[in-house]
Amino acid sequence: MNWLKRIRPAGPAADNTERSNAVPEGLWKKCPKCASPLYRPELERNLDVCPKCEHHMRIGARRRLDIFLDRSWPH
Repeated sequence: MNWLKRIRPAGPAADNTERSNAVPEGLWKKCPKCASPLYRPELERNLDVCPKCEHHMRIGARRRLDIFLDRSWPH
């Protein structure tokens, strides 16, 4: 338990200082080269390439296969 919470009584003032995180986790990604925040759905549409500095992000094997293989081919 935090020592400050033991000293300060819990009440309405304590509830106003703590905010809930309304932004879902993993929605934004930071470019390792130019440090600009990137919206993840836009980054995926751009094939994991930063639109500002054209840095190619690392991607996994599954993502690379999804990009490489044509899903519209009839079986």
